[in-house]
Amino acid sequence: MTLSNKFFLASVICFTSLSLSTFAQTTEELASYSSAEISDIAGFFGIPSNAYTAEYGVDAYRVTYDMPYLDSTISVSGALFVPQGVDEACSLPVLTYMHGTIFKRTDAPSFLSGEGQFGFLMSSPGFIVLMPDYVGLGTSELMHPYVHAQSEADAGVYLIQAAETLGEELGYSFNGEFFSTGYSQGGHASMAFSRELETNYSDVYPLTASTPLSGPYDISGTQFIQIFENTSYSNPAYLAYNIIGWNSYYGNLYEDLSEVFQEPYASDLPGMFNGEISAGEINDYLPFLLEDLIQPGLVDEITGDPTHPFNIAAQDNDVYEWVPQTPLKMYYCTQDEQVFYQNALVAEAWMNENGALNVSSSNGGPLDHGDCAGPAIFEGMLWMQDFSVDCETGFVGETTHESWTIAPNPSVNGATVIAGLPSSVKWEVVDITGRTIHSGSGLQVNFSSNAEGIYFIKTDNWGMKRVLVHP
Repeated sequence: MTLSNKFFLASVICFTSLSLSTFAQTTEELASYSSAEISDIAGFFGIPSNAYTAEYGVDAYRVTYDMPYLDSTISVSGALFVPQGVDEACSLPVLTYMHGTIFKRTDAPSFLSGEGQFGFLMSSPGFIVLMPDYVGLGTSELMHPYVHAQSEADAGVYLIQAAETLGEELGYSFNGEFFSTGYSQGGHASMAFSRELETNYSDVYPLTASTPLSGPYDISGTQFIQIFENTSYSNPAYLAYNIIGWNSYYGNLYEDLSEVFQEPYASDLPGMFNGEISAGEINDYLPFLLEDLIQPGLVDEITGDPTHPFNIAAQDNDVYEWVPQTPLKMYYCTQDEQVFYQNALVAEAWMNENGALNVSSSNGGPLDHGDCAGPAIFEGMLWMQDFSVDCETGFVGETTHESWTIAPNPSVNGATVIAGLPSSVKWEVVDITGRTIHSGSGLQVNFSSNAEGIYFIKTDNWGMKRVLVHP
C-alpha cells in the first residue's frame, strides 16, 4: 500500500540539530523551507499553481515521545511541521496525517522521505501538521504490527499530546480544531485515530473533520476475502508483513511461520523484516502465485472457522463499525489493485445505516492505487480546509482581493451563486489538475454536468475560490 514512485521526492536534507526536551518528548530540527521552496515541492508533485498557494514557510522537526504498547511504555517518533510567520495572536488548527505502507524505518515521515514531504504542503496554509511514524518505524526498532488499529491510533494521540506540550517552546498553540487524514495504510490508521479521538478524547481533542483515503477498513470481510479470490496479489510482501506483524502483537497466529508459508519463504521471511529491506525487494523474492506461497488448505481453514486466531485479529483491526459525530469523507478509486474500493462502500453503508449524519465517500474514478494517491490526498486536504475557521487577525490570504463569496457551497442541484462581485464578472471553472472545465460570465455557475469533486471558480480580477460539488 505504498505510494507510487512518481510521488517520491528525491531530496537531500541538511539536518540541523536543535535539542528541545520537555518531560517525555524531545525534538530535533530537520529542515526549514520558505514558501517559495514549498511551491517548488507542489510543482514537483504536479499540483497546479492555480490550485495551491504556499502561504507560509514551514519548519520541520522530528519528535520522539512515549506511548503505551502491549504491557509497557515505548519510545516512538513522528514528524512535526510548524508554519512560520503566522500572526502571534493566531492559534492554529492541527492536521494529523497517517502515512502509507513502508518497510524501511528510514522511509518514515520523520526522515522527510516520500510522504514526509507532504507535511510542508499541508502546513503551509496555516496548519500544525503531525505525522506519526508508528510502532517499529522511524526511530523505533520493534517489529511493526502492520495495520494494527490501536497502536496506529495511540501513535497519533500521543503525538498530539507531545506537540501540545512543545508548543510554548516552539511558539505555537492549538485553536481547538483537529483533523485526520491518511492514504492506504494511512487511511486505515486515520479511521482508527478518528474513532479514538471521538470515543476517548472528544473533551480535549475534539475531531473537526476527517478524510480516510483508500484504506482497508474492513480487513476481515472485504480485504482478506478479495485477496484470496484471485490467484495472485499485487504485493505478496504485504501478506507476510501482516502475518508476522500481527503475530508480534497477538502471539497466537502461529508458533512457526511454516504453518502459514511454504519453504523456503517461511525460513527466509523473518530476516527480511528488519526495517532495512524494501517492499520491492521482498515482492521480487516471493512467488507470483499465492498457491506457491501459502500453505495448502490454510485459507479454507481460516474462512471456515470464525474463531481462527487470524479472524479474531482481523476483526479486532476492522475500523468502520462506529458512528462518526463529525464530517467524515472517504476517497477511493475503482481500479485499486492493492486496497479494494469496496472497503469504503462497506464502511459508508454501515455508518449511515447506524445513524451517521455526515459520512460520505467519493469515487476518484478508474485509477490504480498509485495514481489514485495524489488526487485523493490533495482533494482530502482541500475538503478539510473548508471546515477550518481562519484567524482574521493579521494575514488574510484569499481576502487580499475584493471580498466575495460562493453560496451554497457545496453546490445544491449542481448550481451555486457568486456574491460580492459585479453581475458581469467573467469566470472559469478549473479542476484540481488546473484544467479549465468551462467558462462563462454572470453570478450563477452551473455544475450540473460536472462529476463530484473539488473545483475552483477563477475570476479575471478577483482571484479564485474553492467549491465542492456533490452528486
